[in-house]
Amino acid sequence: EKKLGEGAMGVVYLAFDQRKQIPVALKVLKSRGEVDGETRARFAREVNTSAQLTHPNIVRVLDCGEVPPHLYYTMEFVPGKSLKAYIEQHGALPLPSVLRVSVQVAEALEHARAHNVVHRDVKPENVLSSGASGLTRPGDGLGTLPYMPPEQIADAVYADHRCDVYSLGASIYHMLTGKTPFTAKTPVAFFRLIREEKPTPIAEFRKDVPYVLTRMIEKSMEKSPDDRYDTVADMAMIMRQFLQTEFDSRQTAS
Repeated sequence: EKKLGEGAMGVVYLAFDQRKQIPVALKVLKSRGEVDGETRARFAREVNTSAQLTHPNIVRVLDCGEVPPHLYYTMEFVPGKSLKAYIEQHGALPLPSVLRVSVQVAEALEHARAHNVVHRDVKPENVLSSGASGLTRPGDGLGTLPYMPPEQIADAVYADHRCDVYSLGASIYHMLTGKTPFTAKTPVAFFRLIREEKPTPIAEFRKDVPYVLTRMIEKSMEKSPDDRYDTVADMAMIMRQFLQTEFDSRQTAS
């Protein structure tokens, strides 16, 4: 029905599944003729990886197939805006909203980690109003510079789940400040900032974010993976506890 988005390897359309009688997101692999064996194997791996993840906060794979020369698969269609679009429209988001969204993303990433899947491209653009999408191919994700940890620049193949810890922290930073952690005009300039500099402290943008949360973000974005949280589940626990004690309890009392 219309194009929803486009990446280096594929195009995603809004389509209608006539058998299931539901709207779907249809991802078509870009091709300039017959698909070679390596590309076909990569595409199959992407479908299989996505299909094994069944979680309320992860878009489900529904079907796959081939219409020569095109390979495709369909996913559940989630209407609404990306988190990036909300930030562009509203700027920095309210703290309770940031925490509730971030907990859901963390739960999705922890489910993926439990299935030995590393996302490698966590960012607001890949978070929908009702869940997370945009899984990259394992061992092949190049990520997106403003949210990319130093080790992923060096070698994306060997970046483990702690790169998702970093990128989640960078995404939370963006939600809270309305700005990405680093801004540069060239990839080389980005690489230097990511490897050598720290983001501008959140306190310089807003005063309502408690130290326990700013410290959580700082720790998640440490340059060395060994200095970060072991898993996104550790971050989710901190945010969940803060939500329960600071916001949810207040609403109950009122």
